[in-house]
Amino acid sequence: MARRPLWIWPNILSLDAPLVALAWFWMFKQVWLVKYHQPSLPWLLALTVWCIYVADRLMDSRGQQGSKDELTLRHRFHWDYRGLMKIALCVGVVGVFFLLSRQSRGLLAYCYPAAAPVVLYFLISFQSSSRGVSWFKNVVAGLAFAYGTTVGVHFRSGSSVGFHELALSSEVVVFAALCMINMMVIDHWESTGESERDTEEKAESDAENKILRILLLALVIVCYLLAGAAEAFGSQTHKAFYLAAMVGAGGLAFLTLFRHLFSRVSLRILADVALLLPLPFFYLFAN
Repeated sequence: MARRPLWIWPNILSLDAPLVALAWFWMFKQVWLVKYHQPSLPWLLALTVWCIYVADRLMDSRGQQGSKDELTLRHRFHWDYRGLMKIALCVGVVGVFFLLSRQSRGLLAYCYPAAAPVVLYFLISFQSSSRGVSWFKNVVAGLAFAYGTTVGVHFRSGSSVGFHELALSSEVVVFAALCMINMMVIDHWESTGESERDTEEKAESDAENKILRILLLALVIVCYLLAGAAEAFGSQTHKAFYLAAMVGAGGLAFLTLFRHLFSRVSLRILADVALLLPLPFFYLFAN
């Protein structure tokens, strides 16, 4: 592989998603006033997310090996070094099971439902080969990422009565929506080339782009309204959370509106930055 700038490597090595998960894990700790959790829990979260992403990219690159030129940079890396990545994945899975053994039985039982969207996602990915935005697949992926990131810290919140409470939490729903749209936007960017092949494909791409803009606008409005409601109840931390999520949605909206200014690789990196950007804003708004 040709020499690449350092800022690309977190994405190539699938380290971007674990970083995003840890950032939001910390924010949810502050929102739900969690004072204690097992020290190994963040490591378990990060390693699990990394293993899932590596497995997904290995599976995707295998399905597209006949059209290697169409592979994204990260998928091409995973295919070119598939032997090494499979070994790393096996080591990571062993690490996940070891860290699982360090968690309480109550936490493990609480986390079981969060595995359902992960399994469903891989089933969909195994059968999906269509171009364009895979709407349902990205909805499932967003739910899997949001629930997986929050389930451990929610268990330690002290007020949890069951997974259904987590699933219906307004904070988690907002985060899940942000994750879904983030994945849809990335899917849209990567499924459309520099110029669409024909008029029909361009029309479909334009329609997808309009839908994504509407979804982002709706999410920004919802976050603003929830922040106002949180302020009315005197909850500064919750207000900070929704404002930070609004910053993330705004970042994605900016990239969607001005995507022509960036390369496809840069857009993919900046999509992750848009989900990390809420972290400093949350800290600023909450203090």
